[in-house]
Amino acid sequence: MKTLVFTQAFLFACALAAGSAAAQSSPAVPEAVLVAFQRAQPQAAHVLWQPCAAGYEANFEQQPDARLAGERRLRGHLTLTPAGELVESRIDITYSTFPPLARTAISQQYPHRELDRIIKIVNARGLVTYETKICPGRDKNGRDEDCQTNRFDENGRPLPL
Repeated sequence: MKTLVFTQAFLFACALAAGSAAAQSSPAVPEAVLVAFQRAQPQAAHVLWQPCAAGYEANFEQQPDARLAGERRLRGHLTLTPAGELVESRIDITYSTFPPLARTAISQQYPHRELDRIIKIVNARGLVTYETKICPGRDKNGRDEDCQTNRFDENGRPLPL
């Protein structure tokens, strides 16, 4: 409940800031969307909402104390309809929760590299896929560059890109 109140207060503050900066306010997020988000991601922090074609997108940090290799934070992205129904979720996961078959495939394909990011994707029908990113370096702004992406099904079998 505290997180829901915090989220609403944060959204109000964002709306005020956006209104003063752009001379227009962002649309309020419906209660059904906020409740569905809270139910799906109870430990989310630093939630930023944006309107989108499907309804609303939430970008957030999950489990703010947990970190990935290289001090990256676990991030997430949920897209919800105005009624609060899930359209898609994209959630960072740790290596230990990645399917073993996929871990084996990655270690064989890239034996001397570490995964930079593993994303668990769930669509509206509940279909689970995984996406990995392996990035050999960063550009001058600290962003990943020349990343290689791989996709896997929920059992860890490779999928075409």
